[in-house]
Amino acid sequence: MIRRYLGNTRSMTGRLALFFAAVSAVIGLFCFALITLTLHWAEDRMGERRILIDKKEAIHYFHSNPEVKVVQLDLLTTAYNDISLVPQTYQPYLLGKSHFLDEVHIEDGSQMVYLSSFTLNGIEKPIILLTYVDEVEISYDEFISVIAINLTFVVVLIFIFAKLLMKLSQRLIEPVNALKTQLDKNDPSALFKLPNDAANEFQTLASGLNGYRTRVNELIKREQSFARYASHELRTPLTVIKGASKLLLRATDDGFVSRQINRMQDATTQMSTMTDALLALVRYEREKHNEPFRTLQTDELDKIIESNLPLATEKRLNLSCTIESLPTVQASPPVIAIVLNNLIRNAIAATESGSIEVVMSASRLKVIDTGCGYDGNQDPQGHGLGLLIVEDFCQRFDWLFSIQNNEEQGCTVCVDFSSNKVVN
Repeated sequence: MIRRYLGNTRSMTGRLALFFAAVSAVIGLFCFALITLTLHWAEDRMGERRILIDKKEAIHYFHSNPEVKVVQLDLLTTAYNDISLVPQTYQPYLLGKSHFLDEVHIEDGSQMVYLSSFTLNGIEKPIILLTYVDEVEISYDEFISVIAINLTFVVVLIFIFAKLLMKLSQRLIEPVNALKTQLDKNDPSALFKLPNDAANEFQTLASGLNGYRTRVNELIKREQSFARYASHELRTPLTVIKGASKLLLRATDDGFVSRQINRMQDATTQMSTMTDALLALVRYEREKHNEPFRTLQTDELDKIIESNLPLATEKRLNLSCTIESLPTVQASPPVIAIVLNNLIRNAIAATESGSIEVVMSASRLKVIDTGCGYDGNQDPQGHGLGLLIVEDFCQRFDWLFSIQNNEEQGCTVCVDFSSNKVVN
């Protein structure tokens, strides 16, 4: 079960399982070390207490038999009152010391060695006891059995706690998964609902999401209403101005008046294009996939370049267009017009001398200028507003929008129609 959740540690349940597995491993190692040390400590204390009991018996025996220097108290313990009589193996532990008590490991086992002193006929003498503790300590097999039993008990407890943790984590995460499932349905009219037994924090979260969804729906309805009203309120006056200017152009022969009427027609066309593009932004959230894919036309690009030539000529800039290939996009002509117009006008506004080149390839649109470059700031009161509009279009149509300064002078603005994210 834990392995199943460890397969995906990106989920909260998986991370809890991973954390619990790590904690369990640490607890297992700690229990192993604790049990091992406890057993060894208990054995050593038992050996020490036994040898202290044998000490009393040995002292009593030496008092009763002053001429005896070595006595076998029992099958395990031997007592000495002369260090020189102790086997050579143990003498290095005793020479030069007045007291010693420890377990000494030798080839054929372990012995508990004790050194102290006692008074015999007014003379202080050493007393040494050697006890074969291996005979009374637990064997290796018994030690393994004790460790196995205790670790098995620990593993069973950990497994039970893991089951409880998984159940608890699933129960805690279930409201979040329910909210995610309802969110994935993408039904703006539906309210987020949770079981009554869900935690209060999740109920508060669901209530907050419902409030945000209600406000978002209200904003969407407001934008749709604006799109409907603006389509009539803005387009109708523009159509009237365009028609009236055509009639005035036919009715006059004055060259100056004709030029002014032509400027009015150009401004009306630009305003109409801007209106169509802005309305497309408003409608796009609900009509994202309604626009068919199409290939950009050369005359479409030529008209955009031609409409910006007067502004470039006024600043004595060379505006050129290089068409390497025509891309396929899912955007209407007004959208392409406002994107390219804004990029060209921003380039013209940022360039005092030199040239502006528009390069169109199979998947990219580039506008390269020789201006002052881009410092990363967008001034809503200046030409930076055009970049904001272009960036908004790129986000809605899943295009990649990027600005990079050229090595020598100016900057390059690129719109990648094949990408699906926006990079600032």
